[in-house]
Amino acid sequence: MLLIEVAHRWREANGYVGRGGVIVLFNGEVQSWVNELRNPEHWQPGCVAIDEQGRSWTTIAGNERDGALMWTPNEAI
Repeated sequence: MLLIEVAHRWREANGYVGRGGVIVLFNGEVQSWVNELRNPEHWQPGCVAIDEQGRSWTTIAGNERDGALMWTPNEAI
């Protein structure tokens, strides 16, 4: 299953459709919903955030202990 599908199903199952924000996933599993994309240092490198329009970002650089350095936009899904 594509990450965008995982995020969409999670939104539907948990009442987050229409609330905006992003779903953050790691290794294909939903970790959390946050109201806006921020604080890459709270996530380890390799996390993916997906908004309701299907745009996505990935955390890069940094490490598991100290968190990622930044969110970088992905190509359109």
